[in-house]
Amino acid sequence: MEALHVRRAKSDEIVWIIDLSQRVQDALTTSGSLQQIGPLPYQMVEPSIHAGCTYLLESPERRLGSVLVDPIKAPSLQKWQLEGLEPPVWYLHALMIEPNARGKGLGMTFLDGIKQYVLPDHKGSITLNCWAGNHKLRDFYLRAGFTLHGIYGEKDYEVAVFLYPFNYNC
Repeated sequence: MEALHVRRAKSDEIVWIIDLSQRVQDALTTSGSLQQIGPLPYQMVEPSIHAGCTYLLESPERRLGSVLVDPIKAPSLQKWQLEGLEPPVWYLHALMIEPNARGKGLGMTFLDGIKQYVLPDHKGSITLNCWAGNHKLRDFYLRAGFTLHGIYGEKDYEVAVFLYPFNYNC
């Protein structure tokens, strides 16, 4: 496998990330998936990049993926019964891999790099969610070392909420 690197995104990469989200959404729609990921709004990506909370996965030749890992907001902590987590608590969302590079283990490599980047001292937690009915994605997060915390109602559907690392006191 080629050498891969995780790094913080830069301001001049906002358009690339938004375009990636559209390519990912197009691939999801074409495959028949109902999942909605893009296009990500500029108003979401720009402040996340400026806060240092957007990351890229790249090879020496090209960018391969993007993810936002923002501090989690208090209402989500309460709604998902996560008040007992030791700070910092991060919310990983909009994990995207170039559609033509999927199926090569890049998502797992990306998550491993993000864990090291976001939790360098192994303190704090990362939480994420996905549609509860997406068993393939749920299995992926379990294989990536996340623990299923619970299933929660979200408007007219349910989400599965995951945590990393295993040791939490909720």
